[in-house]
Amino acid sequence: MVSKVRANMRTCSKTTLVKAELRDDGTIGIHIATDCDNVRQYAKLLGDTVTIEDCTDYRNSRIFADDIRMVLSLPCLVPSAVINAASMEAGLLTTSCAKRAGSNDNEFVLDG
Repeated sequence: MVSKVRANMRTCSKTTLVKAELRDDGTIGIHIATDCDNVRQYAKLLGDTVTIEDCTDYRNSRIFADDIRMVLSLPCLVPSAVINAASMEAGLLTTSCAKRAGSNDNEFVLDG
C-alpha cells in the first residue's frame, strides 16, 4: 500500500504531495512531488528513505533535523506531511483514524 498526504500551504500558495511506501527491509520509501523550490531542496537533502525511528524519535529524526529542514520556512507543513505519511504507512497512524480526521489544520483567528 502507498500512503499519501498533501500539504496545502495556502499562505505561500504551494502544494506538496508526499507518498510513503513500506519496503521489504523495513525502511519507508518517500517520494515528494511539489511546486516549491525549497521543498524540492528539502526532498533532495532528506533522500528517498526514512526509518521507523525517524517517525518515533523527534530528537534524532532526520525528517526534522536542522541541517535538512533548514531550507524550509518555519511554518512549512511539509515535514509534518512526511511524518504523517510515513507513520500511516508504518501502521503508527491507522487509515481509519486518517479517514475520520480528513485533515489536520491551523486556523488563523483574526479579530474584526
